[in-house]
Amino acid sequence: MGWFPVGLEGDENKWRFDIIPLLAVIGSSAIQKHMQAITASPFAIFPRLMPAPESLLDTDRPTRPPSVKDVKIVGVHSGTEFNELNFFANLIHNVDEMEKYEFRVYRIRYATRDSEDGGELMKIPEMIENHRSNRHRIPIQLKTFCWLNFVTLISILITVGLYIWAGCIHDGTALVGLATMSCSTSVASLSSRWYPRLTGRTSEADVPSGDVIIRTRAGAFILVYGDQNVIRELYEGMEDCEYMYKGKKHHRLLGTSTVLLMASIILLSNCGSVMQIAIGVAYIILNILYWLLALLVEPRDLWDMSRYNIEYVEQRPSTPASTYTETLWAVINMSGSIDWVVNGEFTPSTPAWDQWLQDAKAHIGQDWDPIKRKNELMNPGWAYHNGRWSE
Repeated sequence: MGWFPVGLEGDENKWRFDIIPLLAVIGSSAIQKHMQAITASPFAIFPRLMPAPESLLDTDRPTRPPSVKDVKIVGVHSGTEFNELNFFANLIHNVDEMEKYEFRVYRIRYATRDSEDGGELMKIPEMIENHRSNRHRIPIQLKTFCWLNFVTLISILITVGLYIWAGCIHDGTALVGLATMSCSTSVASLSSRWYPRLTGRTSEADVPSGDVIIRTRAGAFILVYGDQNVIRELYEGMEDCEYMYKGKKHHRLLGTSTVLLMASIILLSNCGSVMQIAIGVAYIILNILYWLLALLVEPRDLWDMSRYNIEYVEQRPSTPASTYTETLWAVINMSGSIDWVVNGEFTPSTPAWDQWLQDAKAHIGQDWDPIKRKNELMNPGWAYHNGRWSE
């Protein structure tokens, strides 16, 4: 017997490909990053091969898109407070990439406006489906032309090519195995098919401007100018997932997908050597594609946010500040208020800081040195000489 197997035929000393079922179920880490986008895609229900299809068989589906913790959101005029940033709002800001003490300013409006009513929001047919909870489905969906859909299309074409090849070489076991595996993926995706559901305002009453301040744990700030309706949808309202199938229907679909997946593993382990090689190569290619998708594509590149007109106002100041106090003053100066600082408890409750805030309020719109004034209040016996503080 030689050192290595030779050939594909014979009972002994041949290449075996029983590892193919393992190739089919690895790669869950690459799938997890875009799992919710995969199940929200309209192409998800197409039968196809996909790495780690068992990742779709989780009975505990997320009730809402992933939000960002360790941030604080305060309404500039409304005084509302929140301790997490919604998923779709973070697609705009991506707070995890912000530098320490960075300050950004955004202006967000609806993209559709009535040009004949002085720029006020037109009556957009937002409510696709009403709910007792006063939530409604907002038309935010995946981009039609995005890398995720492109990879899904490739997987569909690869699956079709494998079907044709199996038929040409008369490998019935491979045909049935491919059918059960691709249908398992389709049924599992269908069981988790969902739409984003955001909370919108239902009252027509006049309310204060919806401007909000966002502060990250690292001391970076974001000021968002926006209509109350926009702010309600993106920052203040609760996002959740509206699933197409719930309860027993969801469980039946999961059960069907599980049975199909187990049957496909048995069948793919017993198909011909040629098809085992072809299917193995297909899974290697798909694993590479989904791994690259997870590595190179961010969620904000997949979702269509064209519902909103997002304007990035130039950073104030033009370079990130070196201290928290500088950044705080820049935000106060741009927002024109200190009420949000008090409401959000962004400064210590001490007489010195209280006085500093009053001085900051008095100098809004003026050229003022916040560091110098803070040091004067914190160190009353010190003086500023030649660029340094000393007693």
